[in-house]
Amino acid sequence: MGLPRSGARRLPGLRRSEVAALAGISPEYYTRLEQGRQRHPSAEVLDSLASALRLDADARRHLHRLTLRASRRGESGGDAAGDPLRVPAATLRLLRTTTVWPAYVVSPVRDVLAWNDAAARLITDFAALSVPHRNLAWFAYADPYSRELFVDWDAVARGNAHRLRDALAADPHQVRGNRLVAELAARSAEFAAAWEDHDVRGPGTGHKDLDHPVAGRLRLDYTVYVLPGAQALELVVMTAPEDSPSYRALETGTAAGPG
Repeated sequence: MGLPRSGARRLPGLRRSEVAALAGISPEYYTRLEQGRQRHPSAEVLDSLASALRLDADARRHLHRLTLRASRRGESGGDAAGDPLRVPAATLRLLRTTTVWPAYVVSPVRDVLAWNDAAARLITDFAALSVPHRNLAWFAYADPYSRELFVDWDAVARGNAHRLRDALAADPHQVRGNRLVAELAARSAEFAAAWEDHDVRGPGTGHKDLDHPVAGRLRLDYTVYVLPGAQALELVVMTAPEDSPSYRALETGTAAGPG
């Protein structure tokens, strides 16, 4: 890592002085940052620290977000309810007219706010769920069907837990998010363990393998689009190559939900 050799140490990991050296800052300044006594580091300092600590893109973004939150602490009135979440009319229109690809809109804390029929057929009948339980993290950890549906259930579940932690890093006083975390932690030891990972994840792309009760094994690509506006809503669209069995199952409506 570009550091000179030193004597044997009792604990693994980098010393403060080593992190500071790699980041190009003084050990004293790094100590003040670590202890919360320096709340306004520049973006360049944060990027240097992220590189020194070998943070990935999500963790780097999380570091910037945490620092911004600390710098603003005490400036606002605390737990404001904020504006109600509203899905843009154009996005609702897109959902109504998209018939093959499953698509839905989620809030930062994973609440499903709107969806098309294809998503309901593929995943679950969101309309049949109570509003507090119309949530991807809740579905993953509290609905046994999710374990049957997702081939790599653990990765899907943990991904939702880490996205939830990322949302609460941006808005730690949010009532809905904190209540959801408390309920899931009390209900699921697996969620509690994932939450204690302290991992975060941002929006992105990838694929999911599903064992659908009617359509069988499906492999779908997903893309997350962050909608314009301050509420950080996300449109998730799942697709498959047109020549694949997964596409044919979606096109013919074979992927109909249980029950």
